[in-house]
Amino acid sequence: MQALKIAVIGGGSSYTPELIEGIIVRYEQLPVTELALVDVESGREKVEIIAALTRRMLTRKGLEHVIVSVHFALDEAIRGASFVLTQLRVGQLAGAGRRRAPRAEVQPAGPGNHRRGRIRQSAAHHPGDP
Repeated sequence: MQALKIAVIGGGSSYTPELIEGIIVRYEQLPVTELALVDVESGREKVEIIAALTRRMLTRKGLEHVIVSVHFALDEAIRGASFVLTQLRVGQLAGAGRRRAPRAEVQPAGPGNHRRGRIRQSAAHHPGDP
């Protein structure tokens, strides 16, 4: 069997087990030989937990021969990979609170398409402008 390595950048993500489940379910179409989970050093504990869970999931489905490797250097993780997947959050968990940027409140400018309210409002103030 030809080696089929999948590298997952952001392998410590809580979404990784769902991704792994999808790979397991499609094993006949995608006979993976190695799953390389790569994350930042500060995510070491999380990626190690996800790797252990991945190994248990594979074993439960009779796929214990699939290698699960953990990496903290991108070049090492993707070397020889057939596929490279990403699932990362920019800013890591600093953005986990899902802080939202303040939004300008848009008010409808009368009848018509309310989504274009500011444009219509502008045109109303400057009728000579298109």
